[in-house]
Amino acid sequence: MSPNSPLTDAGLTALVDEARHAPSVHNIQPARWALLGPEVLALRADPGRRLPIADPTGHDVRVSLGAAWEGMVLALSRRGVSAAPPQLKAPGQEPFEARLVLEPGGIPDPLVDAVARRAAYRGTFARTAGAVLSALERRMEGAGVVVVRDRIRIRELARLADQAGDEFLLDPRYWQETWEWLRLSPAHPGWNRDGLNADALALSGIERTIGRRLMAPAVFGWMRRMGLARALVSERAKIESAGALLLFTAPAGEDPFHTGRAFYRRWLEVTSEGLALCPISVLADSKRVHAEIRRTFSLPAEQRLVNVFRVGAPPPGFPASLTPRLPAQELIVPA
Repeated sequence: MSPNSPLTDAGLTALVDEARHAPSVHNIQPARWALLGPEVLALRADPGRRLPIADPTGHDVRVSLGAAWEGMVLALSRRGVSAAPPQLKAPGQEPFEARLVLEPGGIPDPLVDAVARRAAYRGTFARTAGAVLSALERRMEGAGVVVVRDRIRIRELARLADQAGDEFLLDPRYWQETWEWLRLSPAHPGWNRDGLNADALALSGIERTIGRRLMAPAVFGWMRRMGLARALVSERAKIESAGALLLFTAPAGEDPFHTGRAFYRRWLEVTSEGLALCPISVLADSKRVHAEIRRTFSLPAEQRLVNVFRVGAPPPGFPASLTPRLPAQELIVPA
């Protein structure tokens, strides 16, 4: 091993500790790292961490793996080390593996300082200054992001988000899978490890109590049949509080792995502007709503809509803590 390599045992743990803060779908954290040689890492996917109902093709997991890769590249850049382009299999070829080969030289990426401040804000935004949003628009130019600031269109997208949510609520399998990744009580064994806990969801005390009792699949199924479920999960008011919505697109046919790399970088760029965001994935996942958004915003055929985010000014002190993560040591696996 090169005397200057960061891939000592302690060095690899420190790198993974930084890379693990990359976002992943439902915070399932599928990325695992293996040391293959003095200057070579392998990024692999934990086959037990997937969403067969919400993500049957594995698209979102592959996006998450791309974000994890970018997290490792950022961590290496902080140490003055760069990485060669990923060596990876095509989508659908299992098991997933992407090889990362270290290269000498490199400078810290301008986005490394945003890593420790990036988190999803799932609460209601306060008013966001127009000048800040204008600066964000300028930064997003040419980055495959449509910035929506018109209040009428934001309200319309909020309405569509509720409609899209209804589509998925009709499938009890979808809600069962979602419930398995929710942690609404600190007593849950995964509270500080993975999934979405009540703190990350910005739930009030009463919302946590109600959620534990009414969102369990059996009770939630009854509420769905009675037409009461939407009130529990609607995010319409939170979406309408956003200073802007961002339509994140990627080239049609692009490997979702590379989409995930860009996804993470766009999020860090938003963070660098002093803003916070939260995904509204149902707007992209619903085929009907997806098509309506494409028509409304005249998205070109060569670009696909990957996700929609609400963005705005976070509250003072945000984030008080980062989203729960598995310990770095658990993410390092044998070669």
